Amino acid sequence: MHAVGAADEIDRIVLKYVNDLLTSAPEAIAAAKRLIADVSVATKTAATEHTIDAIAERRISPEGQEGMGAFLAKRQPSWVR
Repeated sequence: MHAVGAADEIDRIVLKYVNDLLTSAPEAIAAAKRLIADVSVATKTAATEHTIDAIAERRISPEGQEGMGAFLAKRQPSWVR
């Protein structure tokens, strides 16, 4: 959450969030939404275990491997246009 002082500052902050979303892995965003819904109704222990599993699953997915490969190669991942 941000507090802003001027209208042009609102535009800058909104644009930053939009750009962050546009450069994020699409399947990872969907998985994060599912994870939030799942852990919001779980016990702390169950939420922690589910989060650990979800992160591990995303890392070994093709999208996760592409993202890690792009990061290590210092290039943009394939989903960024």
